[in-house]
Amino acid sequence: MSARARHGHLRHLHRQGHRGGEILTHRAIRSLALPRGRLFGGALLALAFTGLLALLQPAVALLWADQLAAWMTALNLPGHVTPAMAGDGNLILLPVPRFDLPARDLSLSGVAAHGLAVVALWVGAGWLPDAAKPGAFVLRFGALVHGSAVLYFAGWPASFPHALSGHIAGGLRQAWALMLITPWLHLATYYLFPFPVWQRVALTAITLLFIAVLAPLQYASHMALLHAAGPILMPLLYLLFGLMVPVLGLVALYGWAMSWCPPAPDGQAA
Repeated sequence: MSARARHGHLRHLHRQGHRGGEILTHRAIRSLALPRGRLFGGALLALAFTGLLALLQPAVALLWADQLAAWMTALNLPGHVTPAMAGDGNLILLPVPRFDLPARDLSLSGVAAHGLAVVALWVGAGWLPDAAKPGAFVLRFGALVHGSAVLYFAGWPASFPHALSGHIAGGLRQAWALMLITPWLHLATYYLFPFPVWQRVALTAITLLFIAVLAPLQYASHMALLHAAGPILMPLLYLLFGLMVPVLGLVALYGWAMSWCPPAPDGQAA
């Protein structure tokens, strides 16, 4: 058998399914086209948003610090704020202040109360109807996370290595990192479709504004909850109510934007 014939035979085997039939290319993939101009324009748009965020980084850091300090006063939380050092030009590492806020020390009875709440949540999630099963899975995942924290604080409360100030600073920096990556996520998931340029700009701008408004509100609530309940809540807040919240908002806004005016035919959108 010649080399050309062997190559053709291998290509045929490559397309063959497990039952011996040929796997044909889906018609959507056969007709999929990605104009280079749209890809280039989307990359320029993502780069422009990144440059804008680089210019706005000091303003965003100051705004979030002022908002959290104002919420500490409004919520009557004790402690003080140490202003952040000036940024060193690192685009990713957002300069954030230090929030020295005392957290409640839990007694053994308090830890036991959290344990009872975990058991009640686990059992209650099992009583939900079938239509609410996705919610039951989330509730039981939260119960597992908080249950592990209860076990840890029941045995080794003094060795918990994370402080409230670090939790707040890390959360704000994660929100900022998500803002930086948002234009590039949209480049890979939205800009490639033939939507008008104004829709692409609008989606990214709305998403960035959403994260910028949400972050100080989200972590002000974390400060209040951790002050009231103690660091035992920190794993749950970090895993379920930390970066997950703005990510869900980002996905929801993307889904909403996909329902805007239908994409223009290829060649009519940049």
